[in-house]
Amino acid sequence: MAGLIYLTACNNESKGIETNTSNSTLDSTNAIAAIEKADIAWDSASALNSAEGWLSFYTDDAIMMPPGEKVCLDKASRAASIKNMFAMPGASMRFEANKVEVSKSADMGYSTGVYHFKYKDAAGKEIQETGKFDETWKKQADGNWKCIVDIWNADPAN
Repeated sequence: MAGLIYLTACNNESKGIETNTSNSTLDSTNAIAAIEKADIAWDSASALNSAEGWLSFYTDDAIMMPPGEKVCLDKASRAASIKNMFAMPGASMRFEANKVEVSKSADMGYSTGVYHFKYKDAAGKEIQETGKFDETWKKQADGNWKCIVDIWNADPAN
């Protein structure tokens, strides 16, 4: 029974964004909406292959864990990683959150979802990668939300 629940949970591909508003407070609802809005804006920066736009969603001390790389613990390593990603021939990174939850205090939250990354290898062949991500968000003193931890990894190749 436990195995069936596990397999069902791991293979659940719901459409739309799932939210948890069990707190049912206006603050929680507003926080979820703000994170959803930030994720959409981040994806828009991605669609433009804007490394600077992408990097603007992180706090100065954010931790970024891209696939196949070492953990990026500072602005310089995050910038190098993202600039290299968008510099790849034919690079296209898109992502979409499908679940957002926030803390009872509505000052921390996370979003999870799927991403699609395309690029061309050294021979010019288009590579398409799909995967999942998890972002931890923190409300800033100015009321904006910034990502403090970001990890994404590729699904197994078919």
